[in-house]
Amino acid sequence: MATRRGAIVFAIIVAFLVGCSVITFAVLPGAGIAVGLPVIMVPGEPYDPTLPVDSFRWTNTLTAMVLATTFTLVFLAFAWRASKGWTREVPSRFQSWVELLGGILYNFAKSMGGKNARVLFPLAASIFIFLLAANWMKLLPGIESVGVLHCAEDGFSGYPAISVGSGAYQLWVDAPLDSGTGATHETYEQCKHWKEDGSVKPAKSDLEAAANLLRDEEATLVAELEAAGASAEEIDAQVNALRLEVTEQFYPEAYYPLTYNQLKTGVLPYIFVVTPYVRGATTDLNLTIGLALISVVAIQVFGVMAQGPNYFQKFVNLRALGNLQKKPLGAIDFIVGLIEIISEIGKIISLAFRLFGNMFAGGILLAVMSFLVAIILPSIFIGLEIIVTTIQAFVFGLLTLVFSAQAMEGHHGDEEHGHGDDHAHAEQH
Repeated sequence: MATRRGAIVFAIIVAFLVGCSVITFAVLPGAGIAVGLPVIMVPGEPYDPTLPVDSFRWTNTLTAMVLATTFTLVFLAFAWRASKGWTREVPSRFQSWVELLGGILYNFAKSMGGKNARVLFPLAASIFIFLLAANWMKLLPGIESVGVLHCAEDGFSGYPAISVGSGAYQLWVDAPLDSGTGATHETYEQCKHWKEDGSVKPAKSDLEAAANLLRDEEATLVAELEAAGASAEEIDAQVNALRLEVTEQFYPEAYYPLTYNQLKTGVLPYIFVVTPYVRGATTDLNLTIGLALISVVAIQVFGVMAQGPNYFQKFVNLRALGNLQKKPLGAIDFIVGLIEIISEIGKIISLAFRLFGNMFAGGILLAVMSFLVAIILPSIFIGLEIIVTTIQAFVFGLLTLVFSAQAMEGHHGDEEHGHGDDHAHAEQH
């Protein structure tokens, strides 16, 4: 019985995957909305790529950072307002939820930071909430998929586009697993000229008439070439030449020779790419490095707050040098202190690249899964990404908390031992 039920479940899974594959490889390409190979960019993408590189260019990751910061501030403002400055004795549902979250975080901070938890908690919790907002944002519909359509620059791969009404466009991808067409400086200039010439906007009736004429001429041409014994390559070349000639009647310097269906639908025969309006903030290394710098600088500040100038003995151990006569092995302590400087710099790299690597890899995973199986299945990985993004936000805040607690504790045991030796030495004298 169990085997039979297992077989039924297995058959349902197979049928489901087959159905998804049919939709991905047959239905979507026919509608021109197949999933193409994603354009993967490491740095944030500027909305206007024509601006000089050395000028300030507002990027989609910068927009995401501003939105995440705004959400964090709005969340805190609502929490403050709902609790009436944390003086409301009978909490509302929202206040109870916030207090539950805050209590869990504070208790964890207390278990890790001990008596310093009250000082360390605000920074660690703020980092966690901000990163949670930034990481979850990239999983929302439209993020990293809806943006500005512009001509593909040299070195990028792109696709034709089609108007979907009200000034909106989408890329036209009519082949499954299509990696796009590599753009050149020439194709970029051709597309740019079309965009700048506002008069080039053929009427739908003209396109339909030209498409019907192209269909008839193409059928006649193919029949004549086949009768003459032309090869398949020669036929394709002649047909594409005819298509390009008709296409250029409506779109000067067109790159793609449009088919009957594409011409009738209104496909734009130039190479386009889409720069998303918003891209995950933590997929930009600039943000993760900046956040790591803030964290490491805060660690040094907490260390100085707790130990004063003596904190820097951790890096340049002058006490060990001063006691070389009595403790020659103190030279090792001095060298270890210099290695601690490298360790602090390593924290910047570790924090920044751990967060960036996980978030960027997660985005690529979702893009690749959508590329392979566009229906239903990627939602499973979105669920996994929710877990991963939450863990990464928690780990960054946790490491900031632990490193700061260690900096505030310092090497009190060593210091007390050193003072004890000095005191005993004084008594002997």
